[in-house]
Order: sequence, then C-alpha cells, then structure tokens
Amino acid sequence: MNKNDSVWIKTWIITILLVIGLLGGYEYFLKQRGFNASIESNNDLWSWYRSSITSKQNELVIVGASRSQLGINIPYLKQKLRNYHITQLSINGHYPMATLKSLAEDQNFRGIILASINAQAMEDRYLDMQEEQNLYYEKESTFYKSFDAFLTAALKANIRFLHPTLRMEDIINYYDKNHAFPKAFYISTHLDQSSSGNYDLVNKKNLYNHFVKQKEKNYRDEPPTEPDKWKRNVDLLINYSKTIENRGGKVILVRFPSFEEHWNLDEKFYPREKYWKLIEDSPNLHAVHFNDVTGLGIFNSPDSSHIDQKDTVEFTEVLFNYLIMSNYLNLRN
Repeated sequence: MNKNDSVWIKTWIITILLVIGLLGGYEYFLKQRGFNASIESNNDLWSWYRSSITSKQNELVIVGASRSQLGINIPYLKQKLRNYHITQLSINGHYPMATLKSLAEDQNFRGIILASINAQAMEDRYLDMQEEQNLYYEKESTFYKSFDAFLTAALKANIRFLHPTLRMEDIINYYDKNHAFPKAFYISTHLDQSSSGNYDLVNKKNLYNHFVKQKEKNYRDEPPTEPDKWKRNVDLLINYSKTIENRGGKVILVRFPSFEEHWNLDEKFYPREKYWKLIEDSPNLHAVHFNDVTGLGIFNSPDSSHIDQKDTVEFTEVLFNYLIMSNYLNLRN
C-alpha cells in the first residue's frame, strides 16, 4: 500500500466516524426533545400485513380505526396469546366495514376478527372508508413493493431522525413560522402498525376540547339515520359474520370506550338502547360493549377518545381477559 492509498483510507475512516458521530449526536438531541422513532404507514405496508394472514384458525386480526390502533398493546398481546398469530390492520380515521367485507369474501380466511366498531360506523357514508386499502391489496400490491415498504418501516421504527415529521423541508418550514425546532408529535406509529400516544407532550385540556367540539360538529353535520333504516347495515354485519363462521372463524365486535363529554355526545346522537342494542341482541353476532366490561371504562382519556400509552398494557389485559373468560378466545387452540 503506497502513501496516497493510506491517506485516502484514513480520510474515509475519519469521514465515516464523523458522520456516525453527527448522526448519533442528532439522534441523542431528538431523544432529549421527546421524539420517538415512528413509521409512516401506507398501502404497501398495510398490504404486507394483510398478505401475512394465513388460512389457519389461530389468526387473530384486529380491525378498526384509531381506538384499536392506540388502545391495544400488540407486544403485550403477543406475549399473552402466544397461540395466536396477531395482525393489526386498524387504520387511523377509517371505520373498518370494508375490511370486514374483504375478509368475509376471502375464502382462505378462517380466523378470528376483533373489530372495533360503533353505531356511526354502520352509516352508509362510512361503509367504504377502508376500501382504498383493500382494493390496493387485491389489485395493485406486489410482494416486492410490500417487502420494500416493510424494510423501510423496520429502519424507521428504530431511528428517530427518520421520523415522518423531520424531513428537511418540514424542519425548515416549521422554523420559518415558529423560529424554533419542531416539537415532538405525541403519536408514534410502530412497525406492527399499532400506535401509542404520549399525551404529556401536548396541552391535554386543549386537545380534549378539540376532540369534543369536532365530534359534536361531526354529529350535527352528519346526523344519525333512523334506527329502522340503520339496521339494514347490521344485516351486512350478520352476513359477514355468518360467512366467516361457516368457514370456522369468528367475528367479535367491540364497542371501545369513549369518555366524559364524548360519551355523552355518543349517547345523545346514537343512544345505546336504540342502536347498539340492535347489534348485541342479534343471536348471530358476538358483541361486547365497554360498559359491560368491569374496569374497561375507568381509564383516563386525555382527549376523550383514546388511551394514554401508559395505560395500554392494563387496558389490553382487562379487555382480553374478558374475551377469554367469555369464551370468545382461548389460550389453547
């Protein structure tokens, strides 16, 4: 090795060490600022998990919107239910009827679905909220695109500076407006597609008021359908459930908790006795309401709708202990 080669190698080593040091320092800085590593879910990643569901009866698929995404602690659940293959398919802000329909139509699916659902989710205008993801999975997804999305997410799930809100353009735009580095976002999304909320990072009172006002506006802008007409979509639920049960599977419908003023609004616009009761009284459906599960509605919800990350293990334990005791699930199959 001549002298020039030696200098070149030393230069590269110093450069690599310098880059590693800078990135390590930036990672530590973000940790001190309250950032956690977080992925950004997309149709390809969702398709990756959807394609992982087999024809075995020990499949446990969680579908829903943000409550099941933020409330169920997947790592804890996998330790508790070791005999099940657990897949999180919940999508933030999207009710799950389209995914229930897709799984019912999938002749290979014979597992168990836990569906986080409420009365509003049964309205006609919300039935296709997850149709985009299911159509993409059925018609456009490929193994290579899904696998690439999984590998990308696996990297982002472990590195803070790859956080979706920390793109250079986003940092510059935030600094221009606020003359400061961005604040850590309180929601983190994990590799398994579940999320966790660190509500210590936000003004809880403001967030609570925002959620309640938005829910009231939503209900007033899109008022409930009369129960007799609304019940037609309960018949859809029954058809999906019976189709899956005929293959040896099961659908468990869980009404996740809302809290305080949010729950008062739910009861005002969709009273349980007029709407949910039509679901739970059906002999063809397995339905669980949070008010019937001791301990499920006692948690503090900073935003009136979701569980803080500190409580998700206990929340998951209470819910799934009830499902096991009620013979909806078992520890041996």
